[in-house]
Amino acid sequence: MVEGQRPTLTLRLGAAAWASVQKHAQDGYPREVCGLLIGRSGNVAEADEAHPCANVNKERAEDRYLMDPLEQLRLEKDARARGLDVLGYYHSHPDHPAQASATDNQLSWEGVYYLIVAVRDGKVVDQRAWWRDPGSPGLEEKVLRLT
Repeated sequence: MVEGQRPTLTLRLGAAAWASVQKHAQDGYPREVCGLLIGRSGNVAEADEAHPCANVNKERAEDRYLMDPLEQLRLEKDARARGLDVLGYYHSHPDHPAQASATDNQLSWEGVYYLIVAVRDGKVVDQRAWWRDPGSPGLEEKVLRLT
């Protein structure tokens, strides 16, 4: 690595977590689904858990999500109590690419991963990890490893 250069951030999704995300995204099709990624942080973030949350956006559930805030808070508290980190969040893009949208960029938080899963005709067809650095105007794609 070049001096002064930051290491490449990587999100590693364990098999059980990835299976949970896929099932949730496929079962929720044609609506967007969402949830939390929980595990251990580091240059390689190890997400061994994916926890579905309810999408409470009922008006535009086909192309927007709003995570149930009480469910999100409960899952975040549980993770902390177990000594784990909330690494980020996932959501699906029904019949759209796993590309961060303008809305995703606008509403994203700094310092957490966003896993976006493309679902076409009820099947997961692509997945990508995104991250927003402090002070950055939007999300940047990061390395995603499925194990």
